Order: sequence, then structure tokens, then C-alpha cells
Amino acid sequence: MRLAVIIPCYNHAHYVGAALESVLSQSRRADRVIVIDDGSQDGSLEVLKSFESRGVEVSAQENAGAHETINRLVEKATGDCELVAILNSDDIYLSSRLERCLPAFEQQKDLAVLSTAFELMDDHGQQLDCESARAKWFRAAWSLRGRDLPEWMGVCNFPATTSNVIARTDYLLANPFRPYRFNHDYYLLAKSVLQDRFVLVDEPLLRYRVHANNTITTAPAPLVREMLRMHLDLAAALAPELKTDRHLRGRYAKFRRAGWESISSFDAGGAEVAFAELAARASADELAALAAASDDVEDFPNRHLVNTHDGESPVTEVTGLSGKLDDMRAERDTCRDSLAAARELGRLRGQVSATRKFAFGRLFGRYRELVSDRGKTAREKLENFKAAAQRAGFDLS
Repeated sequence: MRLAVIIPCYNHAHYVGAALESVLSQSRRADRVIVIDDGSQDGSLEVLKSFESRGVEVSAQENAGAHETINRLVEKATGDCELVAILNSDDIYLSSRLERCLPAFEQQKDLAVLSTAFELMDDHGQQLDCESARAKWFRAAWSLRGRDLPEWMGVCNFPATTSNVIARTDYLLANPFRPYRFNHDYYLLAKSVLQDRFVLVDEPLLRYRVHANNTITTAPAPLVREMLRMHLDLAAALAPELKTDRHLRGRYAKFRRAGWESISSFDAGGAEVAFAELAARASADELAALAAASDDVEDFPNRHLVNTHDGESPVTEVTGLSGKLDDMRAERDTCRDSLAAARELGRLRGQVSATRKFAFGRLFGRYRELVSDRGKTAREKLENFKAAAQRAGFDLS
């Protein structure tokens, strides 16, 4: 798979040379290295141009902001690169980052976004003082390592930065970075986690620079407001899928519930006020229609909390037996769905393979999509087969 490393640069003349060197010295070389200088005024562009002779593609623009610059870089990479790795101009890749991360995309066709563990460095490239406020925050965030990913993401943006994003280009085109000042990485990462299209490589393969000019260093009010807006935008974007995907609803519920324990700038109470305000603006008929939309209820959703209660621990304790039962119920539902999809896939494959059209086409090497096993789950394989059969003109009725 071809990969482009894309670098948005703004006033980082002191750092961007080291960032580029870390890309050019990768054990698995990038197929393209593309940089846009976003209106720097400190000589960054001159530093960038000194790397053109080594194959780095450099262009400049008037200042447009990080999110817009990254989106433009993605568009530049789209033509011939299936993957994009983002690197901010003040951060550094460890030498084996691309080599260690790319195989995951070959092995998992539905994987959209990947992040890794990372090291913290200061303004001078030295290990960040472990007693600094930012080091303590990251230590707290990664103390949740191993926790369910939607819950962990609900508590904090643990991947931390757009430099920690390697993604399929088509996913980034379909989900461009939004016009946030602080949270454009958090939104993308949270969405991919909730869609179950995210993987964490738990190995430090990035050096993230913490210094006085980090975007996150700001007064609390703008960040709190933008965090709330991000959660509202995320709810709106996921709403169509939430109606039909029970597994997504489960992950989203964990994400929202974990938000009450957020160590970031998320005001969970404020979010509930905002959702209440939105509900207040709907008519009685609209609210009734929303309530009636839950048409797949088969049982009282929380009955098991009482049925499995041991008579001693708090009944709402979700990390005990009741929490395990939740996971087992979800696994049972997944197994049932997978079995049903596998049976349907077998039936449809038999139906198609029995036709003369299929037998004749295979003699000439056609219908390769119909004999492939593309998809991570049985349900995905079924949907891929149906789509391929439809494109090939087979009647599956």
C-alpha cells in the first residue's frame, strides 16, 4: 500500500527540520512526503525548501488554520496513496513507526484509523519533566491503558494529537477535519473508535513535543465550549447509524457514560443541559416519534442488574458481575448475528455458483469479487458479497 506523510507547518522553523529528518529516515520509507506552509512568518518556508532536493513536496498558502491545511494535504495525497500519516511540524516519528503500523491496514480491511503510544519531549527535545502539569495529565490518561476503547476515549483524548493519526485516505476524505481550534483530532479519533474502525498499537513510536505554544495551552472557557460543541456534532453525525446499529449504541453509551469521569475539558452536566434544550425545542409529536423509534426492544434493558445482584455490592456497580453480563450479552448477540449472516452468505453463494452465468464467467477469470473473502466479520462479508453480486447482475431474490 502506498503511504503519504503529510505535514502542516506554521511558524516552526526551529522544529520542522527535525520532523522531516525523522520521516526521511524511516525504516519503511514513505512513498510521498507532502508539506504545506500555512503562512509562516519565521523562516519555516526556507527550511522546508531546503528539503525539496530530497523529494519533499513543498507548497505555501496564506494562513488557513490547522484543520483546513490538513484537509488540503489529504486531497493532495488522494490520487496515488491509500494511506496518510499526519505529522505536526514540531513532533518527531521514531524510526520504525511506519514499518510497525502499516501491516495492520493490510491485515484488517475495515481499519480506518490507527494510533500508537508515544513519548513526551520538551521544547529542547529532552524527556518532559515528569512533575510538569502536562506530564501528570498524560500519566493519568494512560493509567486507563487496557480499558474498553469507547470508555477510555470518553474519559480523555488519549492519542493526544493529529501527529498520532495514520488513516485510510478515503476515510479522511469522507470525514474531513472539522473547523475546531482544539478538538479536530479528538472528533475524528472518537468517531473512528465508536464505529469500531480504530486500532491502538501499544508501542511508543512517536515523540510528542509539549511547549508553551501548543494549541491546547489556553484559558478554559474556549476549550470547554468547543468540547461541548464537539460532542453535539458527534451525536448529530452518528444519529442515523445509532438508529439501526445496536452495537454502535452500546459503544456510544459507554462513551457518554465515561464522559462523567472526563479528565479533559468536557462538562458532562453542561452537555445534558444542551441535549435538554434541544429536546425542549421539539414538538410533542416529534418527541413521541423519537420515543417510538426504539422498536427493537426485546426485554427490560436493565433487568439483569437486579437478577445478578449479589445482595452486597451496589446494584449499579457496572464493573462487577453485571458489567461482565453486559459484555456476555453483547457477545451473544454478535455471535447470533454472525451465524445468521454466515448462513445467508452460504445460501447466496450456492445460489450464484449454481448458475450457468457464473460457471461460464469463471472460465474467463471473471467474478473474482464473488469468490473473495473480503470483510472482517461475517456480516461484512455478506454485505460485500451482495454488493458484488448486484454489480455483476445476479438476481439474489
